Amino acid sequence: MTIKLDSEVQFLKGVGPRRAEQLARLGIKTVGDLLLHFPVRYEDRRDIRAVAELKEGETQTVRGVILSFTETRLRFGKRMVNAVIKDATGLLRAAWFNVRSDYLSKKFKPQMNIIATGRVQLARDGTSFEMHHPEIVVVEEGEDEATGGILPVYPLTEGVNQNTMRKIVSAALAGAPALPENLPLPLLAKLHLPARDAAVRLLHHPPKDTHPQKLATFRTVAHKRMIFEELFLIECAMAVLRSRDTDRARGIAIEVKKEHLDGIISKLPFELTPDQKNVLDEIVADISCPHPMNRLLQGEVGCGKTVVAAVAVTLAALNGYQAVLMAPTEILAEQHYKNITRMHGAFSLKTALLTSGTKKKDLIRERAANGEIDLLVGTHALIQQRVGLKNLGLAVIDEQHRFGVMQRAELIKKGASPNTLIMTATPIPRTLAMTLYGDLDISVIRTMPKGRAATETRVIKPSELSRAHVLIHREVEKGRQAYVIYPIVEESEKLELKAATLMFEEYRKNIFPDLRVGLVHGRMKQDEKADVMAKFAERELDILVSTTVIEVGIDQPNATVIMIEHAERFGLAQLHQLRGRVGRGTEQSHCLLAIQYPMSAVAKERLKIMTQSTDGFFIAEKDMELRGTGDLMGTRQSGLPTLRVANLVRDFDILVAARKEAFELIKEDPELARPECTALRKEMERNWQERFTLADIA
Repeated sequence: MTIKLDSEVQFLKGVGPRRAEQLARLGIKTVGDLLLHFPVRYEDRRDIRAVAELKEGETQTVRGVILSFTETRLRFGKRMVNAVIKDATGLLRAAWFNVRSDYLSKKFKPQMNIIATGRVQLARDGTSFEMHHPEIVVVEEGEDEATGGILPVYPLTEGVNQNTMRKIVSAALAGAPALPENLPLPLLAKLHLPARDAAVRLLHHPPKDTHPQKLATFRTVAHKRMIFEELFLIECAMAVLRSRDTDRARGIAIEVKKEHLDGIISKLPFELTPDQKNVLDEIVADISCPHPMNRLLQGEVGCGKTVVAAVAVTLAALNGYQAVLMAPTEILAEQHYKNITRMHGAFSLKTALLTSGTKKKDLIRERAANGEIDLLVGTHALIQQRVGLKNLGLAVIDEQHRFGVMQRAELIKKGASPNTLIMTATPIPRTLAMTLYGDLDISVIRTMPKGRAATETRVIKPSELSRAHVLIHREVEKGRQAYVIYPIVEESEKLELKAATLMFEEYRKNIFPDLRVGLVHGRMKQDEKADVMAKFAERELDILVSTTVIEVGIDQPNATVIMIEHAERFGLAQLHQLRGRVGRGTEQSHCLLAIQYPMSAVAKERLKIMTQSTDGFFIAEKDMELRGTGDLMGTRQSGLPTLRVANLVRDFDILVAARKEAFELIKEDPELARPECTALRKEMERNWQERFTLADIA
């Protein structure tokens, strides 16, 4: 059978139906998919040391023969497995703790040729060397020659090991036709990049003379080519979106009268920060133009983005246009509704709330369709087909990463090219903003309102919980309030997490019997949640035990303490979001990160960063470094393809170059009509037509 790139992978030698099902879990369905399943790192077998040449304290590689396996029982039921490895110069002991010898003996047999890599330590006798938990690879006949001494290490799934994956990929490389080029040849020549097929083959089988540092940092010419391709395709889509926004039908130009703007600002109970004023100027300039505004507003937790949005929607309403504000949760939507209603009361504007829990939905829809409502605040309920607007001039989307691309598009379709303001309280690293939102103008609010005290953040060990409870009690005695956050609703033996529902009773009855303790979680009915949140807002509760339902946007300036249980289980961005629930007033606030052991090295690093900085943009950069960029900020739901080889932190220089080339190309050839762009056009259609709503590229 002739193998083609679109052939099902099961027909490849060594695969078959069962293994094809396993590969499908990795997104590999065709031979072409397999060729684009790239190594995540490489084992460099070229620098192999003799046992007699090993140096203590260094990670090194030896090649030898397994002589034996022995198991030793230790105290407390633990065990140690020893293997003796021999080469021509001596013996090396390998040791594994708490690993069954029968498990290792199934993988490795005496007299097997192996390569062992690990940190070299001096044995107890003071004369020989040993490695603890070394990585062992069986050397099969001809394998070194096939890889040039460099082994690719692939992402795997259950049932598929590295040797199997390497053999399957090698079979595909040997039998499949060349991958077609998808980038313009003049561009490749300009940037001195290899053809796609050559680059892919080099990624799987690096040449024997490849520099180790370039392999480790993904800076071989093959890596540069494929990283550039991934980022260039994304930036081309961003450039097309920007071009389309500029060239499409005229938008709604809202004539902003100075007396309206001054009148709104004068009604605010506080002075705007310089950043808020600058962003308002940018928004006013945008909505006054005939082209639709398409702006992303990002800023620190509690920096005052909502106030800016409230001023913008009020301006739209005062000039005869309708505005909508979509929030991800009913709690946040209700909060926005209450705050904006107070502002609109001074201008006799009509505001309505539409969520799944709203009564008289039909009446609100009818009034919105007739133009009788100036501002409609709501949740996903706003994008239902039955919701119509007569004269939509401004759409505001809060906490944008909580919504998918299609949901945002549905809201914007409620009007004829309305102005759009997208807000996020999750600071976005520059690289990610360029990638995810390259088609948007970006505004940033960095300065905090005057009088805000920095939040003190500390890690609370299990032995220190009582001290944390004392601090909470002391703050409540001062008239303040506190949050206690748990990551789940019900007990889970697997995760060993405390349930908010059980701990609520513990707090109410035993820890703080003299205080008023409330509970809110995601499985409560909306009216129940609203009732608890209202009591907390009115200071009828001292402590609110909650799941992460309060992560987004809840504003209670009187709350000065938040204790996050099992903080080691949360990501950096989520921890920072939760910390933002306090520190909203003038009083000193406290964020207590209560931990449980054991804790991973990454978790320790997250907590260290939290205690060192309250800068959301710094934390966002660190979060991306720790987590990578595969699905950061909801990348998958945004419609972007998963990055196979590019990393937005590591590859920022390539991202900048890709963006420059993409925007220049689309500016010169917006339809990709040139002959050399034919393949690129087809690649764009294939990648974006369905998943990023770019059908008009075709």
